[in-house]
Amino acid sequence: MGYACVLFDRISERTVVTVNCMISGYVKKGIFNVGLSLFMRVLAGCFGLVVKPNYVTLVILISGCTEFGELSVGNLLHSYSCKVGLDSKNEVCNTLVDLYAKFGYMGDAARVFNDMTQRDLVSWNTMIMGYSKNNKCAKAFSLFREMRNRNIIFDRVSLISLISAASGCRDLDMGKVVHGYIKRSGIETSISVQTALINMYSRCGLIEFARKIFDELAEENIISWNSMIHGYVECGLNIEALRLFNLIQSRKLKVDEVTMLGLIIACRNSGELYHGILIHSYMESSEHLNGSTGLCNALIDMYAKCGSMTQARALFDKMPRRDVITWTSMIVGHAINGEGEAALFAFRQMGAEKIEPNSVTFIGVLSACDHSGLVDEGQNLYETMHKVYHIEPKIEHCGCMVDMHARAGMLEEAYQFVKKMPVKPNAVVWRMLIHACRVHSQFDLGLSLVSGLRELKMVHGPEDNVTSSNIFAEAGSELRQRLKLRGQAGGSIATFRVLFSGPII
Repeated sequence: MGYACVLFDRISERTVVTVNCMISGYVKKGIFNVGLSLFMRVLAGCFGLVVKPNYVTLVILISGCTEFGELSVGNLLHSYSCKVGLDSKNEVCNTLVDLYAKFGYMGDAARVFNDMTQRDLVSWNTMIMGYSKNNKCAKAFSLFREMRNRNIIFDRVSLISLISAASGCRDLDMGKVVHGYIKRSGIETSISVQTALINMYSRCGLIEFARKIFDELAEENIISWNSMIHGYVECGLNIEALRLFNLIQSRKLKVDEVTMLGLIIACRNSGELYHGILIHSYMESSEHLNGSTGLCNALIDMYAKCGSMTQARALFDKMPRRDVITWTSMIVGHAINGEGEAALFAFRQMGAEKIEPNSVTFIGVLSACDHSGLVDEGQNLYETMHKVYHIEPKIEHCGCMVDMHARAGMLEEAYQFVKKMPVKPNAVVWRMLIHACRVHSQFDLGLSLVSGLRELKMVHGPEDNVTSSNIFAEAGSELRQRLKLRGQAGGSIATFRVLFSGPII
């Protein structure tokens, strides 16, 4: 880009083509803002009135908005394209459909799509893929039927989009329909279509179907192996996933980060620390894998879940680059292994290195305070999260706070917190509070909570029934004991009936 800038600056008369080349270069290098500023200079007439943006300029910039998460800029570019009449170009409309679909605004994507005077195959595929990515399976299939009714010839992208839609919604019936259609029509299936089918059957729980397609693949490709590994992990067959790694090595296929991530997750889920160490060792011996921040983060998480914080810490200390996920993985690791003070220390170190925590970081550190009985520290962190970092508390954060107070026997404080929670308490929060009342023999509060929940019709499911029954039973036992001590055993049954009038849950 340095040489490109020098050449661009030396050109006496620039055209829209040279400007587009520069904007494209900036976007490809990840310097989106600089590319956008060059576009603004064109609009300001810095290169003469003759140089004006064309549809290629907009396609480059809108695609950049999609890649770098700049929806608001994309909206402005959409407005600009309407004002200058470039919204009639298929290429611009297709890019806008993709932008809105990627951000989940399928209503806006559909409006752009429906307003198009002419749609090409890319238009239809982009829209179908948008519905697929947003788990709108029925709409994806409906649009495909409309496409076929208009005699528009589909391609592999269309089929992959439909299979992905069935996979995202775990709609096995729809997935089988597409698979059957491919077989009946005699379409030559590519490795990408077969990989999509492996993903679909795996996500729908038919791993044996996925393996059958995998075994029939004529061409060995690491992408299909990755799909099979992640498919086994999806179905809880972690050992089967790890066995595939031996086959990959015997065939001398070049693995990538997706391969290793699937294997690390398999080790984490199964607690296979030995295999995890072997995979870590393999990564260190590989030039293109060693030092990957994403894989190191996954390894830290795996070591933590396998109870080996020593190895997690050793890897953490060796990492050349650490991001918020790295620190969060360490904090959560300490929390789940009962090392509350270590989690707090890691959180302070994170702040010292100017890494801003996110919502998950605070779940980890609050959980550490919860399980270590650090109520004051937990309260301070909860307030810091909201007031300093402006992170809105979610039900998980609130659950940690309720459990933290409840474990410490501070049931009144826990109850007051629940009443003032910024989010509506769910059944789990009420359950842990009622359970704490039973553990700490605070039966009056516990019974009032159950009664209130019954009136609000919030008690449902076997867990809530068991929790309610337990506190009723122990409260009754406590009452009988007290009456016996007072020599009032004769009136205990009547009193018990008054206390528990109505059906026991």
